[in-house]
Amino acid sequence: AKPKETPYGSLLVTSLAQFRSDFTIVQIPDGNLESAKPQLFTNINLLRMGCSGRSGLTLEEPSDTTKDRFISTYFLPDNHLTGAEKASSLFNDTVLELVKLVQVSLHIFGYYKPSSFDGLLCDFTVEALRLWVNEIGEQLVEGLDSMERTADPSTVASLLSLVLAVRNRLVGLSGSTNVQYRSCCSSYQTNIHIPNFLPGHSERSFLTSSPLHSGPRHIYHHE
Repeated sequence: AKPKETPYGSLLVTSLAQFRSDFTIVQIPDGNLESAKPQLFTNINLLRMGCSGRSGLTLEEPSDTTKDRFISTYFLPDNHLTGAEKASSLFNDTVLELVKLVQVSLHIFGYYKPSSFDGLLCDFTVEALRLWVNEIGEQLVEGLDSMERTADPSTVASLLSLVLAVRNRLVGLSGSTNVQYRSCCSSYQTNIHIPNFLPGHSERSFLTSSPLHSGPRHIYHHE
């Protein structure tokens, strides 16, 4: 592509004959990429997660079948199956927030260093997830495989569970119920509050490589 000067700035222009065949052309309404980003990112995520079947990338709202496949794949609460929860904006937010949680978790481990957490399952996020599985996940969770599909549910569950397990252990050791993690990106911060561990009660931390309700694998136990 070559830059072409316009009254609105530089525009990269190329010939479709020279366009790579493995790229997908998506028409952006009114040329406003910012307004199209949520739907575009959602559809890219669903495609890479294997929830869209063989359908091509478009800016159309995902079908109910695709939404149901995403909800069942990641074992989201049943209330997401109701009609109201399938509204386009709410569903898009659910998909994007899940990927943001993955990006933040990878960032905590030092595998993802973006300028912002945008919720897009991009090549950098996929590569960071693969490295995490190879270097950390496979050492702690039985059955994890870096060759699984992109953002496999077992990998996502293991990553998020490990972050929560470490956080809960830090809370137990520090005696503070307010553990705050501030990333270098001011656009995304987490501040989670959980109750104190009561005297005489034990803290149990679990890490799973399968849906949380189907029987966790015990990684460590602290009395």
